[in-house]
Amino acid sequence: MSIKGLRTGSIFYLMLPNILFFYNWTNTSIAIIGIALLLFLFYIELKSIDFNDSSKITNKDILIVVLLSGLLTLFSGVTGFCYQTLDYWGHNAKFYDLASHNWPVRVPKHGAVVSYYFGYYTVPAILFKITGVFSESIIFIWTSLGLAIGIMWIYVVLNKRASFVILALCFGDFSHVLGTVLRAFSIKLYEQNDFGIENWSILENLFWVPNQVIPTLIIGGMFTYIFIKKIDFFLIVLPISLSFWWAVFPAFTSGILIGILGIRQILISNFNLQWRNIICRVFVPFLTCLPILIFFLSHNDTPVSGFLWQFKADFNNTLSEYSVNIGINVLAFLLSFHYLRTHDFPLINSSSFVVVVILILVLPLYRLGKVNDFLFRGMMPLLLIVGLYLLYPICQYSWRRILGLVRNSITGVAFILFLISSQFLGITRIYRAVSVNLVTAKLAQVSFKPVPYDFYPNVYEALCGKWSQQEANQYLGEADSFYEKYIARRP
Repeated sequence: MSIKGLRTGSIFYLMLPNILFFYNWTNTSIAIIGIALLLFLFYIELKSIDFNDSSKITNKDILIVVLLSGLLTLFSGVTGFCYQTLDYWGHNAKFYDLASHNWPVRVPKHGAVVSYYFGYYTVPAILFKITGVFSESIIFIWTSLGLAIGIMWIYVVLNKRASFVILALCFGDFSHVLGTVLRAFSIKLYEQNDFGIENWSILENLFWVPNQVIPTLIIGGMFTYIFIKKIDFFLIVLPISLSFWWAVFPAFTSGILIGILGIRQILISNFNLQWRNIICRVFVPFLTCLPILIFFLSHNDTPVSGFLWQFKADFNNTLSEYSVNIGINVLAFLLSFHYLRTHDFPLINSSSFVVVVILILVLPLYRLGKVNDFLFRGMMPLLLIVGLYLLYPICQYSWRRILGLVRNSITGVAFILFLISSQFLGITRIYRAVSVNLVTAKLAQVSFKPVPYDFYPNVYEALCGKWSQQEANQYLGEADSFYEKYIARRP
């Protein structure tokens, strides 16, 4: 397989749910326009030569990535083979709701639309409707395929080094590991409150939101590849726009990043750009995700939002939590990058790295969501990109060579320890999955029962039952919203 094939497959995979959105969630006029624009963009993608790299993805590479993706899919809790987090009550209810009811999903049947990012769930659900069979095998194949596409980008960027892929997936957990170690010695740097101010790695998020991890892997890996190969970075806009229907927060933060870099590029070039390409690569993709954004904004209740200091009376505690969980991570990123730069490792792009780190530092100052979902999910692509930027310079060497290069430098040793210690949380999560699953439940009497799909009649009832009325209501659309008046599909 070629890199061009990987790019085309990535776009096709992300685009399928978007086509289903226009067909099932919008009226006929908008559906025709939206699907036509998506097909136009896919046609341009097929004709493009931007990703015609001479390097090939071998059958061995595919086998390694497919096996890794399959294992991660099982470990994550998808299909209920291994331990499942609380969020699987929501995931399974969405699959059941979409498979059992007409689209768009409404509560009650002809009531308010459920305004949620359903992208990940729509393809398995439409197959359930077509076949008349609710099959976990379909969910497993669809999920592992998405993870394989995303991980393949990481694998290619990191010189086809599987060990470095694992390092990248755990990037961002260092402060969490440090806090856990300190608490083990009864050292408490801050008091935990009703919502967290901390970063979660890709692997940690995989056990909670596989639906959002998949597009994040594709965006982060492709973004880094584009900068390594010095391809037009506006080509990342299309996968970002397609990801809004999958994962609004990762797509939003990725959009902010590319917006800042795009404005910088326009100013540097003194507006001397190929505007035809800008229209096709930026404006048209934005048009395709605009109805989805309007759909999200049709909520009856707005989610909890505001700056951190608006919610926590103890400012010193808030500052401590932010400094430990965000500040220490950022400091580690900067020191690592400085070490690599001063020791002549092959870096990717300093200016984009600085922009990403600034966003990681600034965006956590704003809370969005009851438990701060914006931070936990929205930081994923930024943390992944930073991880790839720091791992790429050293993945060109063998581990023996790397250790030989850093052993005489305190900063170098600290850098390696930083990378290794970031894996500890991920190791505990994998151990939990291996220890708590259907096999151990049968052979070792471990307490485990998979989350049912049909326990609740719809996703709204699941949110009310497992979370709160407030959180359920924030996903209900308004009857007189712009979406309902001008965009929604008519019965």
